[in-house]
Amino acid sequence: MAIGRRQLLTSVALAALAGPVLTRTTASSAAAATGPGTTTGSTLTAGSGQLFLQVVAHEDDDILFMNPDLSTAIAEGTPSVTVFVTAGNGTGDPCPTVCWDPAGEPLRTWNRQMGAVNAYSRMAGVGDTDPSTDEVGHWTVEAWTVAGKQVERYILKDHPVHLVFLNLHDGQLAGVLGGKTDTSIVPVGSPLSGPSGYTAADVVEVLRQLMVTYQPTVLRAQDELPDSRYAGDHSDHIAAAKFAGLAASLYGGTLIQVNYRDYNIGDAPVNLEPAASGPKGVFFSEYAGHDHSTGNYSADWFSRMYYRWSRGTSWAGLNQDGRPQVFVVRAGALYTYWRRTDGSWSGSLRLADSGGRLAPGIAVGSNADGRLEVFARRLTDHHIVSLPQGTPNGAWSGSWADHGSPNSGLGNEDQVGVPVVANDQDGRLEIFVKNGGGGLSSTWQTAPSGGWSGTWADQGGSDVQDPVTAIRNGVGAIEVFASTRSGILGWWQSTPNGAFSGPGQIPNARPASAPKAALDQDGRIELAYREADTGAVVVSYQVQPGGSWSRSPAPLGGHGGVGEPAAVNLGGQVVLFERNRGSGVSTTAQTAPNSGYGAWQDLGGTVLDFPTAIVDGNGVLHVFAIGTDGRVYYRAGSTPTDFGGWQGLPL
Repeated sequence: MAIGRRQLLTSVALAALAGPVLTRTTASSAAAATGPGTTTGSTLTAGSGQLFLQVVAHEDDDILFMNPDLSTAIAEGTPSVTVFVTAGNGTGDPCPTVCWDPAGEPLRTWNRQMGAVNAYSRMAGVGDTDPSTDEVGHWTVEAWTVAGKQVERYILKDHPVHLVFLNLHDGQLAGVLGGKTDTSIVPVGSPLSGPSGYTAADVVEVLRQLMVTYQPTVLRAQDELPDSRYAGDHSDHIAAAKFAGLAASLYGGTLIQVNYRDYNIGDAPVNLEPAASGPKGVFFSEYAGHDHSTGNYSADWFSRMYYRWSRGTSWAGLNQDGRPQVFVVRAGALYTYWRRTDGSWSGSLRLADSGGRLAPGIAVGSNADGRLEVFARRLTDHHIVSLPQGTPNGAWSGSWADHGSPNSGLGNEDQVGVPVVANDQDGRLEIFVKNGGGGLSSTWQTAPSGGWSGTWADQGGSDVQDPVTAIRNGVGAIEVFASTRSGILGWWQSTPNGAFSGPGQIPNARPASAPKAALDQDGRIELAYREADTGAVVVSYQVQPGGSWSRSPAPLGGHGGVGEPAAVNLGGQVVLFERNRGSGVSTTAQTAPNSGYGAWQDLGGTVLDFPTAIVDGNGVLHVFAIGTDGRVYYRAGSTPTDFGGWQGLPL
């Protein structure tokens, strides 16, 4: 299973994906993907396992912005298909004096293809160590007709890796998205019989057909909504991400989507340890030998990888009777799984249509009357929305509540983050988000289990990174925390149920992730996050409930990786979980209540991003994660160091 100890494909499955041996010959098919798993030269039986589909604009975008996720999956043998939407013809060696000279486009397109081929050969472990050597001998190539358009497909021999090139013009993808047409470039030596014309609908349909053909479990794409506070992005990146999102919505199904930040990761703290950033540079060097413009690349991109929409670690909740329930966004829609009273699991159940695609960051809250309520960010209009249970432990409402945006009419609504929630002492729920200006905003119920205020309060702050975290402290007041690029800000209720003060700085915090809060047995807050430059997990902690903070965060180390930890209190001991450098899950726990932490334990698995954890009504700890096959997996145990094996929930 995908989340168990890493497994290579069987020789049968590998051969099915690898396709026939072709040497720059043409093998066209009718409009591809007439049914599940049907394609020329590559078959993948529906439900046969995990497969990553990357959709990027240029031949270097995946290497720069999706690594080390990309290289880790390829090294583990996970089937991988990358679609390059543009030809990247603006650069590529040899480049004439005027790089946009149409006469040079076929050769520059070919060179950037060879850069991608070299990088993937090296990531798969079949390339040599000379970046100037073309690795095309490891590949077969064919002309392939998809949705009536001819594309090029490269197939890595004896490895489940495909590269698909649409070859639209570099720098013109936003125009196509906006209604213009484009004609693809035919590279030097290509098996294509000629160019293909594309409208926006054509691009979307080709991508959708590729999804039908390959049946990916995970879609990786670029950033549809770059953070306008920082470095600008390439219009092709944004357009390619939007095309991928539109295609995914039409494809539907159980697809999990992960989006990556692009140029502006250079404005964020270093979050890759040297063991990860070093290989990333090596893989890029394989590409760079074929693209003259690499002198324009920022070295900052090699030491960072950030997701655009964090899944967060708050996507599990407890029913009133203590049964866990988890929530997952698939192709923009919300699905749920829940534990039954007999201990078995039900799901997945698709919940009500939210009126638009949702970001993956889901927060789960509990109303005072015991009804769960889930909170999300709608990508189509940038509103915060929520969906409650109709009755405690029961079915879900058929319609979402629309909480609007803290930045309506200000022109920066698209920069609003994903929500988190916390309960006031009187049971009322409050929602907190990074607002469009980079501060914190909140809205709240006017009565326990009742209606909402209908207004958003600006709580101040600047340079806030998404997502934030919130918790009720040991004296009954909510505290909210958010990472900035240089520290961690905190807001607090001066009295339970009251107004917020702050923000104030958490002493000496240097975060490279969002923070996650948990309560010690004595009511003090433990705040876990990644440390800038090292990627290690550190903990800042209060010296008394609701009071001041230690001046020295405690370093916990860990097994590498990126992103916020999950945190939960089990029997008085705080337990932390991280996604480690091998894309598995590692855990550590306090050795006793209110104490320091013990050694890290690798729970294995191969997961997409961040786990979540919750303690059920019987005192059993459950940790959940999403596998590369798109399924939800969990492990459970009654002590911080004793877990059963990973168990999968059905798609």
